[in-house]
Amino acid sequence: MGQTSLMDLLGQISDILVQTARLGLAGRSQDVQAYLRQIIRQVRKSEPALAQQLSELLARAPSALAPLRDFGSTVVPVDADSRLALAKNEYPVVLPNAPILEEALRVKLEQVVQEQSHLAALEAQGLGPTRSLLFVGPPGVGKTMSARWLASLLNRPLITLDLATVMSSYLGKTGSNIRSVLEYAKSVKSVLLLDEFDAIAKRRDDEGDVGELKRLVTVILQEVDDWPSTSLLISATNHGELLDPAIWRRFDDVLEFRLPSLEQREAALRELFGDDAASIEAWMPVLNSLWANRSFSDLTRSVQWIRRRATITGAGLTEVLVEQVGDELRLCSAEIRKQAAKMLAGAGYSDRRISDLVGISRDTIRKGRV
Repeated sequence: MGQTSLMDLLGQISDILVQTARLGLAGRSQDVQAYLRQIIRQVRKSEPALAQQLSELLARAPSALAPLRDFGSTVVPVDADSRLALAKNEYPVVLPNAPILEEALRVKLEQVVQEQSHLAALEAQGLGPTRSLLFVGPPGVGKTMSARWLASLLNRPLITLDLATVMSSYLGKTGSNIRSVLEYAKSVKSVLLLDEFDAIAKRRDDEGDVGELKRLVTVILQEVDDWPSTSLLISATNHGELLDPAIWRRFDDVLEFRLPSLEQREAALRELFGDDAASIEAWMPVLNSLWANRSFSDLTRSVQWIRRRATITGAGLTEVLVEQVGDELRLCSAEIRKQAAKMLAGAGYSDRRISDLVGISRDTIRKGRV
């Protein structure tokens, strides 16, 4: 590599290198790996040898998560009986990409961050910054990722309630454990995430729950009301209908996360396929229609399987894609199957192969009725 090209490369990835070094010195191996993947994507074409070396290093890297740390002198609370930590800490929070969100949702989340740099102006108006948010929506639509994104933008540790450890079989212990985590989160400038919130804040008229779980709702209501402006409380649920009605009124804002729109799916697919997106450009409209009801998590799993399959078999990405979606295509609407048939015909597939893939008769394909 010449000196000029090396300097250009360093200029392109200087910010990533600084972050990688900082995270490496802090012992955050998982985050270092995330940044290395960004470097690989950037240099894959211009410096393939370097990309290959980094890829090999990542393949041999240990996968163990970084050990749990406390912040400052504040001790992470533990369950008195099991001695297991009641919360998981993550700092710094590093994401390879920002979440793909509806514009209105993104504006609201970005305002939460902007409020922290306008505290004096807010106080002058008798206002405080947003202290609590309720995220509601189906699984896999970006609720947890958005909480991590906020923590990253705010440069604060993300504290996540460990529901499995907090929920105790001993009478009164669950409430005590939750109070410990809430007090801990209030003692540091942080973002606290209460995931699967419906498990601890169910409707109090649910006759199937024991008395202690009903008392937990009262605890949560009090804590949300008294939550300090120095920390941000985020609760997330896949089942808003299970929450106690009083819960909804206590949060500063309730944000609804929906399944990705057509534009969001396209952006997600292009991001997930990365440099390979150009090679399957003709398939994008078909995939967007075919996977209309999938969450971001579902899209991620599907695309990663296809890319892994192409990598380990040595087959072309388009070939693997065609095989993977063939069964799905035959179950789709006639409009989507016709769209796929036209695209496959343009790519040079035989009438027989197109018929097998999309379930349209060869006679119809030959007559150009698709």
